[in-house]
Amino acid sequence: MKIQDVNNLSSEEFIENFNNIFEKTSSIAISSEKKRPFNNKNDMIEVFINEFDDLDIESKKNILIKHPDLGIKLKITNDLTEMSKKEQRNVGLDNCTEDEFLLFNRMNDEYKLKFSIPFIFAVKGANKSIIIDEFKRRLTNEDIDLEIAESIKQVKKIAKFRLDEIINE
Repeated sequence: MKIQDVNNLSSEEFIENFNNIFEKTSSIAISSEKKRPFNNKNDMIEVFINEFDDLDIESKKNILIKHPDLGIKLKITNDLTEMSKKEQRNVGLDNCTEDEFLLFNRMNDEYKLKFSIPFIFAVKGANKSIIIDEFKRRLTNEDIDLEIAESIKQVKKIAKFRLDEIINE
C-alpha cells in the first residue's frame, strides 16, 4: 500500500488495516490515524512509535502481555494475529521438531514465570537457532526492568517491520 493510499483510507479502514501493528492493540492505530496525513513511510512509522512511547509503563506492559509465545502457539492454537502467524512461519517456527517444540514450551514457561511477560523477539531475519540462543541469553538476565526495556525495544522493532512490510513507496 502506498502512503497516499493510507492517507485516503477512511478512519475505519485505517484502524482495520493497522490495529495489530502493536499486537491486538487498536488504540495506537486510533491515535495514529488522527495524525494523518503522513508525508512518507518513515513519518508514519515515527507516529506509531511515538504513540507507543507516550504510553505509561503499565499500558506498555499490557501490550507486552498480548504477545504470543514463540514456537508453541502456532503448533497448538489459532489464537494468533495473521501478522504473528506469518512472522513465525517465515522463520520456521511452524515446523518445529518435537524436541524444539518442547524446548520452546519450557523456555516460554520459564521466561513468563521469571519476568511475568512473554518472551518477545523481533524474529524477522532470524532462524530457530538464533531465537533459541537469544531466549537462553535473556533467561540469564536477573534484572526485570532491563528485560522489560528489552521487550519494549523488541515490540517497537516488530511494529517497524510490520509497517515496513505493509507500506511501499
